[in-house]
Amino acid sequence: MSLQVEIHELLDKDLKGATVIDGFPGVGLVGTIAANHLINSQGLEQIGVIESPHFPAVSVVKDGVPHNPVRLYAGEQSCRDGTCNQLVVCVSEFSPPAQLTRPLVTALFDWMLDKGCTRLISAEGFHAAADDEVPDEVYGVGSTEKARGWIGDAGVIPFKFGTIGGVSGVMLNEGKRRGIDVLSLLAEVKEDIPDARAAARVIAAMDELLLAIKLDPEPLLKEAEELEAQLRLMRDQAPPEARAEVPRYIG
Repeated sequence: MSLQVEIHELLDKDLKGATVIDGFPGVGLVGTIAANHLINSQGLEQIGVIESPHFPAVSVVKDGVPHNPVRLYAGEQSCRDGTCNQLVVCVSEFSPPAQLTRPLVTALFDWMLDKGCTRLISAEGFHAAADDEVPDEVYGVGSTEKARGWIGDAGVIPFKFGTIGGVSGVMLNEGKRRGIDVLSLLAEVKEDIPDARAAARVIAAMDELLLAIKLDPEPLLKEAEELEAQLRLMRDQAPPEARAEVPRYIG
C-alpha cells in the first residue's frame, strides 16, 4: 500500500520569500492554537489543502462550515522599515498517522521549494523536567547554522538535549538534510491540555523574527478559554491514532 500525500492548491498565490508556520498538534495543542490565531488575526485566506487517503476520516466544522483536517493559508506581503515578509500557515487539528509523517513532510517541503518559500517555523508544546524551576519558558532548535542564529533573535533558550517527535522532529531532520532553514519553537506547558497561554509565548517569539508583521498575542489571551474549550472538544473526539508524538526535554 503506497503512502500518498497530495497538496491541492485552491488559489495560485505568489509566495516567493514567504515564511511558513507549521501548526500541527503536540502537547497543549500549542502549534494548532498558534496557527489558528495567526490565521484569524492576520486575515489569512485558505490557499490549499493537504490530503491523503490515510489521514483520519474527519471534517473539521467551524461556524457550520466543513474543512479538511490539514489546510494551507497565506496572506499578502507586508513591509515595515524596509523589511518585508509574508506568512504561510499550515494548520491541522489532528496528528497524521505515524507512517505518514515522513511522506507529509517531504510533500510539504517539495511544495515550499517549488513556491519559493525560504524558511519554516514550527510551534510545539513540551513537558519540562520535573525539577524545572523556571516556568513558562520558550526554547528553540534550528536545522541549520542560520536557523540556530534566530534563537537569540527570538529571545528564547537553546534546546540543548532531548527528543522532538512527530512532524516537528522530522521537519528538523529533513531541513538539516536539505539545507532548509527550520526553527522549532517549544513552549513549556504544565499539563497536556490546550494551552493558549503557551501559544501566546510562542507568538511573542515569532514576533521578534517576523519584523515586518505585527503579531499581537493579547487577543489570544483574551480568547484563551473559548479556544481551549473548542480544541479540547476536537482532541477528545479524535481517534487514538490521531494523537500527537511530543517533544521531551532532558537536562
